[in-house]
Amino acid sequence: MSSLLASLSDNFVYASTAVIALAMLAHAAEWAFRRERRTSGRAEQSAAVRGETSGASTAAAQSSADDSGAGESGGGVAVLEREQAPDGGGVDRADLFARIGVALTILSTGLLGAGVLCRGFAAGRVPWSNLYEFSITGSFVIMVVYLVSLRKLRTNFLGLPLTGFVLVLLTVAISVLYIPVTGLIPALQSYWLVIHVSAACLATGIFTLGAVASALQIFKARYERRVAEGRRTPGGYLAQLPSAQAIDRVAYRLNAFAFPIWTFALIAGAVWAAAAWGRYWGWDPKETWMFITWVCYAAYLHARSTAGWRTKVSGIALMSYAALVFNLVGVNFFISGLHSYAM
Repeated sequence: MSSLLASLSDNFVYASTAVIALAMLAHAAEWAFRRERRTSGRAEQSAAVRGETSGASTAAAQSSADDSGAGESGGGVAVLEREQAPDGGGVDRADLFARIGVALTILSTGLLGAGVLCRGFAAGRVPWSNLYEFSITGSFVIMVVYLVSLRKLRTNFLGLPLTGFVLVLLTVAISVLYIPVTGLIPALQSYWLVIHVSAACLATGIFTLGAVASALQIFKARYERRVAEGRRTPGGYLAQLPSAQAIDRVAYRLNAFAFPIWTFALIAGAVWAAAAWGRYWGWDPKETWMFITWVCYAAYLHARSTAGWRTKVSGIALMSYAALVFNLVGVNFFISGLHSYAM
């Protein structure tokens, strides 16, 4: 029975990876059609302006221009109606692919959740005792948090980069980090495994969304600055994102929500260390980098509320996430310590 559940878990994870790849393609198509619609919309506006200019020469022509103005307004409504009607127009295709992308993300999340559950039942324990299990569970958390944030924070603009990130994470988990189902070593046979690691996994998932938003904020702010200075013409993928200020607010809310969860995970880890090794803190590499990550995010939150630092906080957020990733992956691969069993 255990081997059957383990095989089911692997198949669910493979299927989830394939579906999230399709979701990424759907979101890419969504952005392509939105760009096409905006390009054609600008062309129609330019043509309307040229037509209005050539028709205004006499009083009679002015009257005709007024009528033309009404026609132009009506034409704008007609264009909007064409875009909203289900006739295959650009906006319909964009919205259609957006809904397909979200639906595929929901399906992929369900498949991955089933894979995580089967892994746990096959092992007879919580499914996050090694890096492979943490990766698939973390990917599941990332997608759940993203789907929840769609309604709460309007994070539709994160669909393409986030599905791409999860696809890479799952691919690496399957091809590099995978290990067969095993039991727990004595050091992990504690209820603190559930408390400490689940909190760290949840915080990591939320921090991931915040990091993706922070990266987009940096690119969007640079884009807006170059457009304002006349060094770049408007258009492209960045033009379709919300303003840099709006993206910054989303990133801040995500990181601020995850920070106390990470703090709880840090404290729970210290309590677990006292129960397992007889001391709360020993400057083990994993403990040290978890604390460094906490300090980095604390600096981010402080800088976010400090005048003069608001334009630099996205860079601090990305450095904080880099410290988190090194804590989760780099320490296990490059530094030996009491937590080396997490491979």
